[in-house]
Amino acid sequence: MRRICCFCETWESGGIESFLNNILLHMDLTDMEVDIVAACVKHSIFTQNLEGKGIRVLELSGRLRSPGNYPLFRKLLQERAYDVVHFNLFQGMSLYYVQIAKEEGVPIRIAHSHNTALRKSKGRWLKMLLHKLGSSLYASAATEFWACSGAAAKFLFPAGDLKKKNYRFIPNGIDVERFKFNQTMRDEVRAKLGITDAFVIGNIGRLCYQKNQSFLIELMPELLERRPNAKLLLVGEGEDKGALVRRTKALGVSGNVLFYGITDEPEKLYCAMDVFAFPSRFEGLGIVAIEAQANGLPVVCSQFVPQEASVTTKFHRLSLHAGTAAWVSKLLKSDNSQIPRKDEWKHVVHSGYDISDVSAFIHHYFIGVPSI
Repeated sequence: MRRICCFCETWESGGIESFLNNILLHMDLTDMEVDIVAACVKHSIFTQNLEGKGIRVLELSGRLRSPGNYPLFRKLLQERAYDVVHFNLFQGMSLYYVQIAKEEGVPIRIAHSHNTALRKSKGRWLKMLLHKLGSSLYASAATEFWACSGAAAKFLFPAGDLKKKNYRFIPNGIDVERFKFNQTMRDEVRAKLGITDAFVIGNIGRLCYQKNQSFLIELMPELLERRPNAKLLLVGEGEDKGALVRRTKALGVSGNVLFYGITDEPEKLYCAMDVFAFPSRFEGLGIVAIEAQANGLPVVCSQFVPQEASVTTKFHRLSLHAGTAAWVSKLLKSDNSQIPRKDEWKHVVHSGYDISDVSAFIHHYFIGVPSI
């Protein structure tokens, strides 16, 4: 039995957790013992299904920035003697965990970059300094560099190390069959939400600075002038929710913005949408853009969503600096709700994003057959 550790600093219901959930649920685990290890474990919509497959979710100190995480991780490595540690990271100081794994003799140490920037916060300049310091000091401890995009690789790994080792592009795979468009599902969800006759712009993601849902709130008054039946469907929770709700009331658009909350059935909500809007301030890849395209939705995204996320002709990038008027025009022009959504999923498969292919590739690395 191979012992595998999938590490991420926080375990909850975000993009990294979704990625691990997808690959592990589609992986044959008969020849592996898999632990998910995180400094801090919170409620996650993914935990129950993974535990049902025999995967353990282990917490270190319970605090994200506690220095006690490092000795706890070292002790865990000594106890479990993992063959592989797959580090799913979004900033450079986390690479110190890779250094610890090297010191403890873990033979395969995969550093997997999922991000392209740090979120806005007090002391961000200091965090960027520490990020660059951690990257320069500890990236070389990894035996493999993986990334969900070229931009994500450049963000986490120093140019010199990339030149020596390069990186492997790992598509954030999805269950394409699950996300295919379904007309019955669309009709049911739209009826349940009271948006049967509406033009629905959707967004799925944590309500936070990175995902920039505030930009979509700001364009609603102008959108409603041009399309009075427009609705904005926001799926997710996060620290910005209170401010977003208050802003909808201040702009007089609260009746046209739906805060859905989190869901473990996003495929139903994609079916209910007419256009997917993705104005992120930074993205490692943006897996929801892939899911939306598999569903046949047109996607209008910011310039910060990597080009690797473009898999259909319905993918459009537009600078946030273009302003709300340009975004409103692009969203309206992208509306193809009268055109059947049926074959776009094929482009997702051909682009390498089918979860079965991605999971099989990673499985071979985990069991020590990296030649696939």
